[in-house]
Amino acid sequence: MHLDPYTKTLNTPFAWNSMPRDFVIQAAPVKTQGFDWEGVQSPNRPLEELIIYEMHVRAFTQDPSSQVKYPGTFLGMIEKIPHLVELGVNCVELMPIFEFDERKGPPGLCNFWGYNTLNFFCPMNRYAVKDAIYEFKSLVKALHSVGIEVILDVVYNHSASFEFDRSSYYLLNPDGRHTNFSGCGNTLGANNPRMRALILASLLYWCEEFHVDGFRFDLAATLTRGGWDTIDAIASDPIIGQKKLIAEPWDPGGLYLLEEFKQPWAVWNDQFRDKVRRHINFDEPLQLPFVSNSINYITSHDGFTLYDLVSYNKKHNEANNENNQDGTDNNHSNNCGTEGPDPSLESKREGRLKKMVELLFNASGTPMLLMGDEYKHTRSGNNNAWCQDNKLNWFDWNRLNQNQDWFNFFKNAIVKRKRKFNS
Repeated sequence: MHLDPYTKTLNTPFAWNSMPRDFVIQAAPVKTQGFDWEGVQSPNRPLEELIIYEMHVRAFTQDPSSQVKYPGTFLGMIEKIPHLVELGVNCVELMPIFEFDERKGPPGLCNFWGYNTLNFFCPMNRYAVKDAIYEFKSLVKALHSVGIEVILDVVYNHSASFEFDRSSYYLLNPDGRHTNFSGCGNTLGANNPRMRALILASLLYWCEEFHVDGFRFDLAATLTRGGWDTIDAIASDPIIGQKKLIAEPWDPGGLYLLEEFKQPWAVWNDQFRDKVRRHINFDEPLQLPFVSNSINYITSHDGFTLYDLVSYNKKHNEANNENNQDGTDNNHSNNCGTEGPDPSLESKREGRLKKMVELLFNASGTPMLLMGDEYKHTRSGNNNAWCQDNKLNWFDWNRLNQNQDWFNFFKNAIVKRKRKFNS
């Protein structure tokens, strides 16, 4: 017996990391009976007017310093919306909120980021108190009511959920074995008719049922293996195609398609990221190539935080229990002379950080910032904290209060951006 890939709720628990190892995941009855949107609609801004804030639902309020009633949840995030309003962002990009198994991590750790989807229709129960559907709708409604759009980070490049019908859902080798263009194995065949139908149905469900504003497609280049039919179908759909569509235009298998995704697609621009880092940290000339519909960023969930870019020369991923072999070595970082925090270097480091932020918000395209950079969050040099359910990922509200001058600088940089580009 297999799990219906179109089911809308699962029987998974609501408490984080509470599933027994032998737990059998099954479909469950939908509890939500209607939802009153009270006329609240999406701000529906043009892409170029967005200021995107990439964030993790659990990490945003899990730290005790958040002092919310329901830490680590959609409801907890609602309590902290005033912070987003004060900062000035008008769009959140949520790291995966589809049901995933947080137990699937290294020994003693977890799958914290969630890039291993169990089901493409179910919001994560561990991000809810008792009704994930109702509570996520409440979050979207609350964000829309203050002018903030919602983009979901979606992972249609791999999953272990379709072994019951490999040939219909996976991109297989000639001998029937799984391919690994995703870096995680189990590469999905996005251009297989049955998989394409599921992707389109899932996206449409999140648009119509949850009123989300768009999607960021993890390793979107993988979805082009076997053709562009699914990518084109997404863009041409009369409902999905009107949403924000953002591609991560590469995959671990070697595809790099930064300039191949055409409008209405936008792309994560890693060239912007790397060139700005090298310009500020190593005085390289800054020559930014023109990329249509560019999502400009200097930091994202993957890699160093902004503060760590000027505090560490090399990655420190020892806590991931992979002998520091995981994560990229190409960080383009410069610690200014000393590894880690050093009060004597704060002024020099902050000067570099300010230049990076100013370049981000003065460039043409759509800027994206990483949760925590507004208070100089550090992961102590870990550039691949996917398995860390702790302060490496958690938003530290005490440190925010201690870094008000930096927060005010960040906030004012956003104000200037809006005046320049949204007038």
